[in-house]
Amino acid sequence: MAAQNVARAVGWSAGCVVAPILLGAMFGPRWIGVGAAISGLATLWLLLWLPRSAHTAFQVGKLSRAARRYRVIAMLAFTSARERAAILSRAGCEIAAGQRERAEETLGQLDLATLDVSERVVWLNNRACAVLDAGDDASSALTFVEEAIVLRPDVPAIQHTRARALLAVGRIDDAIAVLDAMRAGGELTPRLEAERCKDLATAWERKGQAEYADDYRDRARLVAR
Repeated sequence: MAAQNVARAVGWSAGCVVAPILLGAMFGPRWIGVGAAISGLATLWLLLWLPRSAHTAFQVGKLSRAARRYRVIAMLAFTSARERAAILSRAGCEIAAGQRERAEETLGQLDLATLDVSERVVWLNNRACAVLDAGDDASSALTFVEEAIVLRPDVPAIQHTRARALLAVGRIDDAIAVLDAMRAGGELTPRLEAERCKDLATAWERKGQAEYADDYRDRARLVAR
């Protein structure tokens, strides 16, 4: 990846220099400034606006839009770290959209052994989610997410994945404890809070506590609005 990233950076920089010169040669000296402004705006779009807008799209549930933007970021990334982050984020979008096979392919672009700690955590969490969504071996999903928890125990989204895995293997009380603890670090995003409430409803229903289950379903509906 590194050579490709350097080539992209060099190509983008060269384009930013050449474009104003060409515009000036074609339309006059005034267009040199116009071309420089366009190059600057394009760079800001790529480095600042695009990743922020992709993250915002994911948070509000516009998953296809977010995935497309993360794909563009990965294609144009100037560093390996930025490319890996975009690939992991795109896999997260695909998992959230129920596109498990596509997410598996996306995660397969990365070698787990070469990832740093934060990247490894995201990869493990995404992998666990993909396994759970497929209804495959829940114990393997629990293994993935518990490895991620060891590395980053403070991330609510990973705690949520662990709770899902615990529910899937029948450890209902442990799942409820994890879901309750998710709020310890403060408020969750509406999307994550709604999912937490849905899973608590499932857990309490399995314990035969219909009132608790109904209460959490109502909370999930209110938060999701």
